[in-house]
Amino acid sequence: MAQMEQFQWTYRPLVVIAQSDDEPALRDLHIVLRQSRDALADRDVLVVTVAGDDVTAWNPALDEAPDHSFDATRLRATYGQAGAAISIALVGKDGDIKDRGTVPGDIQDMMDLIDTMPMRQREIQAREREMERREEIENRMWGDESFGR
Repeated sequence: MAQMEQFQWTYRPLVVIAQSDDEPALRDLHIVLRQSRDALADRDVLVVTVAGDDVTAWNPALDEAPDHSFDATRLRATYGQAGAAISIALVGKDGDIKDRGTVPGDIQDMMDLIDTMPMRQREIQAREREMERREEIENRMWGDESFGR
């Protein structure tokens, strides 16, 4: 798991492992992940795909590929599942594997799982507190009346 250390406490890696990049199910999964970009970004998910010997990473929040030094063989050994054409592993921000599955699978189930994690719950609460704080500041600045009235 040392390869994930550079992302620990920042991202929840979703490691996708396929035999090759021509797997139709892999292409379908990538389409679903792209369609879920905002939800993945909100949950700090980093998608790491191993297809054959190639490794790619995608950060949905920035819609870019972060620098990485992943080794396909090590990722496959750590996160792959024997016999699965395509397997996925969800890694928590703490570096522990939270869930494993195969494709096809339900991305919403994965997001629901993330939403039950204690760290995610704290993130949601912190965001809500920040929004309340900003609202309070705006109300103090402008009062209940619209500006310029």
